[in-house]
Amino acid sequence: MPFLMNLLPYRPVATGLSRYTERLLDGWIHTINDSAPLQLRIDDSGNAELSRDITLPKVQKSPRMRWLQRNGLVQHGTSVRDLVSHVDADIIYSPYTDFIMELHNKPQIITCHDLIPLYFPGSKRAYFRSKFLLPLHLHRAAKIVAISKSVAEILISQGFPSARIEVIPNGIEQVDDPICSPTTQDMLLLARHGRNKNIPLALQGFAHFCRNNTDWTGKLCIVGHHTPATNKLFALSRDLCIDHKVIWIEHLAPFQLEECIRRSFCLLSTSFMEGFDYPVFEAQARGVPTLLSRIPVHDELHQNNALFFDLDDNGTSLAGVMLELARDSYLWRHLSLTGLSHARNFSIQRQISSLKCLIQQVAGTAH
Repeated sequence: MPFLMNLLPYRPVATGLSRYTERLLDGWIHTINDSAPLQLRIDDSGNAELSRDITLPKVQKSPRMRWLQRNGLVQHGTSVRDLVSHVDADIIYSPYTDFIMELHNKPQIITCHDLIPLYFPGSKRAYFRSKFLLPLHLHRAAKIVAISKSVAEILISQGFPSARIEVIPNGIEQVDDPICSPTTQDMLLLARHGRNKNIPLALQGFAHFCRNNTDWTGKLCIVGHHTPATNKLFALSRDLCIDHKVIWIEHLAPFQLEECIRRSFCLLSTSFMEGFDYPVFEAQARGVPTLLSRIPVHDELHQNNALFFDLDDNGTSLAGVMLELARDSYLWRHLSLTGLSHARNFSIQRQISSLKCLIQQVAGTAH
């Protein structure tokens, strides 16, 4: 069943959205035993192209095109109608929340990863994009893929009919050699310094924990892009007297990140809101226990394979679950094994099979 994959917005940057797209394209070939789907994308020189190449475009040479990609406006900076007019494709699927307005005569499935900027905007631009631009795309889609039930519920609360929403959780790569025991006492947080990531709570909880465990040799390692809030986070770690116990890393190469996760005692997620939370599954797939804030998507996906803490107690309950895990090696092993088993249920194969079924369903309805 021919379909066209919309990769116009793709940027080769270290974000969850880019990794989502890369996983999908790679998985489509290696898990379905299929050729690469036909892709509509922007080549390195800023021109629209059709391709079945599994190698995705590199960073754009055109400053204009880079700006359009950053702002989710690529389709408004290039025409694709003539390019696509003779393509034998019944349907368009986009791993982005991007309905191609020029191709409104073809049914399109688009993906909604989250609506976090409506609730925790990192900028006015992000807020207005989620408030006004994304609904224009979502209302036109034949189907909306929500990456969790939590995202689907937010969409429904925003007025989108449940009949047009399909929940297909993300898939992650499986790991052949997970860790069996911790090699350090370092605790890991993978989060850009945005409001929804709630990094102050991680610092407060770790400070409480360290005050009651002066012999703990591990550090809190925070890996993520800096933002205008970064200096306030540095100041908070100094005020809590743990700046010597916190490691700040803005970027790691993939192999470095792999090593960082594997040598961690546990992974924290202190977020106020997430669509799926890739780092939690990536840690579990490697046998690393996870400590999670009690928010809808964590409750939905990880109820029986992680330790949970509250968001409204300045880190007291977070320090409590840190202490519980630090003192109980059997609990560490139990969470390692249950998380590992849980992560195996979220394979890329299952995700792509679900997407293929949805594409066939929409294409059949269109006929």
